[in-house]
Amino acid sequence: MEDSYKTIKGPARTEIKIQRSKFIASAFPCQSQEEAEAEIEKISSEFHDANHNCYAYRIYPFRGLDIFRYSDAGEPSGKAGRPIHDSIVSAELFNTGIVVTRYFGGIKLGTGGLKRAYRDAARNVLESARIIEVLLTQKYRVKFPLNLTNVILRTLSAEGIKIVDSNYTDEAEIIFVVRLSIMDQLEEALISATNARIELTRI
Repeated sequence: MEDSYKTIKGPARTEIKIQRSKFIASAFPCQSQEEAEAEIEKISSEFHDANHNCYAYRIYPFRGLDIFRYSDAGEPSGKAGRPIHDSIVSAELFNTGIVVTRYFGGIKLGTGGLKRAYRDAARNVLESARIIEVLLTQKYRVKFPLNLTNVILRTLSAEGIKIVDSNYTDEAEIIFVVRLSIMDQLEEALISATNARIELTRI
């Protein structure tokens, strides 16, 4: 099971000039379509006097569906938004958006040149951004009799599990976080080690 993805740490911006046209690429992290659209609107407003504000974003799959959108924003179809999107995909990034702003310099680039310009602008800004890996996790609550405390702690420790919170009264409770790829394995280990004398809940 995939339980991590790559994204950019924070906003980045670069600029290139091609045949007197200026291409300003603004990359940003985003957690949802709504967040991406809001950032695109913000950047487009910042460069409201530009000839074009083309964009693309890609959000981590929800229920197996890859979520993405791109726009040519008035440029020839398929020559701006798609190359930006392809640059994000080539970098294997999710939860990432890019707006490439163009100030026309008076010289037409042709469809091939235009496509390369938007692709290069997007690649350039991604190369300047800091790439990070995000782990996908599930939080659990386990309740158990106090005499099982050592067994529970040993089992969690053996799997390198991070404990978020704990409470030891008449009945003990531990909250911990698990990578998605080992959820089933850990559940089986806890149930086996305690002879199912626990209450295990995903929260």
